[in-house]
Amino acid sequence: MTSSSGTTLFSSDYRPYGTIYGAYGTAIAVAHKLGRRWVGIDVSPTACKLMANRLKALRAKVGEPIGLPKSVAALQKLQPFEFQNWVFDKLSGRVNPRKVGDYGIDGWVELDVPCQVKQSDDVGRNVVDNFETAIQRQGKDRGVIVAFSFGRGAIEEVARAKNEMHLDIKLKTVQEIIDES
Repeated sequence: MTSSSGTTLFSSDYRPYGTIYGAYGTAIAVAHKLGRRWVGIDVSPTACKLMANRLKALRAKVGEPIGLPKSVAALQKLQPFEFQNWVFDKLSGRVNPRKVGDYGIDGWVELDVPCQVKQSDDVGRNVVDNFETAIQRQGKDRGVIVAFSFGRGAIEEVARAKNEMHLDIKLKTVQEIIDES
């Protein structure tokens, strides 16, 4: 369920001893250990997933968090950090721990393939061109760029990079990720 403020909620009715409401994983983990009913609340989809995973590790009966973004429109409204985390979660990748000075690599997917995430539409040639430099700096010959859509210049630059530089760059849209989920 999502509140009017956009807060994401998930709950357990595991035992009927009064309900603990918590916005922190620690509060609901302790409530579970004490056999109390609990409701976990957080505005951050990343925090909700972390809380759910923590509770699953305690063998709590936990469903998927309610209210997580599932549409392009909802994903466009996320904070950049949340959007990036959503992408890497869906692609089973890992986020680059460096938020500043990441040299154009937001994280890695598959078997250590560099990935750049753009929370925008009509990503152009310049993004692909900069990403070419970033993956070459990493000694890689392939990479993935994720965005809501790509312009003609980006598509042409990917083809040029493949033909002239033997770089395999995949352009992946958010809608493709949603469809694969």
